[in-house]
Amino acid sequence: KMTQQMRDLQLAQARKPPGPSSPNAAKRLYRNLSGKFRVNYTSFDEGSLAGRGEKEKLRKSYLFQSNAALFEAVELQDLDRVQELLKQYSPEELDLNTPNSEGLLPLDIAIMTNNTPIARALLQAGAKESPHFVSLESRSLHLSTLVREAEQRVNELTAQVVNEAPNADCSEKEKQLKAWEWRYRLYKRMKAGFEHARVPDAPTNVRLSVASSSSVQVTFWEPLSVNSAVVTKYKVEWSCSPTFSPPLGEAVIDKLKNLHFTIRGLVSGTAYYVQVSAYNMKGWGPPQASVPPFAIPSNWREYDGRAPRRRGQAEALDHLLGQVKTVHQHCVCHEPCKNQPQSRKHSVSKSLKHLFHPSSKFLKTLKR
Repeated sequence: KMTQQMRDLQLAQARKPPGPSSPNAAKRLYRNLSGKFRVNYTSFDEGSLAGRGEKEKLRKSYLFQSNAALFEAVELQDLDRVQELLKQYSPEELDLNTPNSEGLLPLDIAIMTNNTPIARALLQAGAKESPHFVSLESRSLHLSTLVREAEQRVNELTAQVVNEAPNADCSEKEKQLKAWEWRYRLYKRMKAGFEHARVPDAPTNVRLSVASSSSVQVTFWEPLSVNSAVVTKYKVEWSCSPTFSPPLGEAVIDKLKNLHFTIRGLVSGTAYYVQVSAYNMKGWGPPQASVPPFAIPSNWREYDGRAPRRRGQAEALDHLLGQVKTVHQHCVCHEPCKNQPQSRKHSVSKSLKHLFHPSSKFLKTLKR
């Protein structure tokens, strides 16, 4: 028996899985296993950042293509395409006010080619003129430089196409030559449009009205002339003198969706004269005085000079209320006042008893 038990014990020990012989061995085993199954978070973060970078590059490339498409549509005078792009993208996505490599904006090309419909569409979308054109001389010089450089590039490409033998490079240069010839014609047309343009006429239908006791509102229409360049902004001036000397203030309106402006912070009862002028790439046009020539900020109750009928009544009511409060503060209730409800109750009960007295007429009537 003893021998059989020893054999069974040895077999049981042999069937057990081998374990770590010491705590240190167990720690080493855990460390090795955790190292094998550990996730590489660093590589995961780098991969996600790389993915974001690729998405950002794609987005910028997509927006650059939309901006280039807008420039191309304006240069080709394709109004439908311009309206489609303005509807599909926001001004920020189109980089509407970011100059291209030639220092031009889409609005510059539209107004210098005198394309009024496209220019108005761009203005309503929030387009601005290029900040590089600080004066008429700078604009003229910039256009002359563009024309000269385009002409020089056309001459160079023409010479290369004529002198080289027909091959793949030659066909590519022919495409470049056609593109530069078209751009040369565009710049010449822009320069001619600028040279033949003139300052705008005065705005029309300038109307002035009182908005409140401290503000007036002016509304106006575009100039009637069709020969001048596109108007890109308006200026509203106001003064207490009909000669506008000295002027009290002015405001430039470059958002042309609604042609109106409210002048605030005025003194009630003072007459203010208002005039409006228009601006295009040639400069400011003559001002147009409003109709009526001046307005006096005031309340309609004060317009005829009569005092309101209810003036002072609120103060009188407050005074009477104060007097009533003062009188009631000194009022002291006496004993008869407190006993009055009890005496009234007693008198009522006494009168009821009198009805049923044997000698009362009411009781005699009931007996009958």
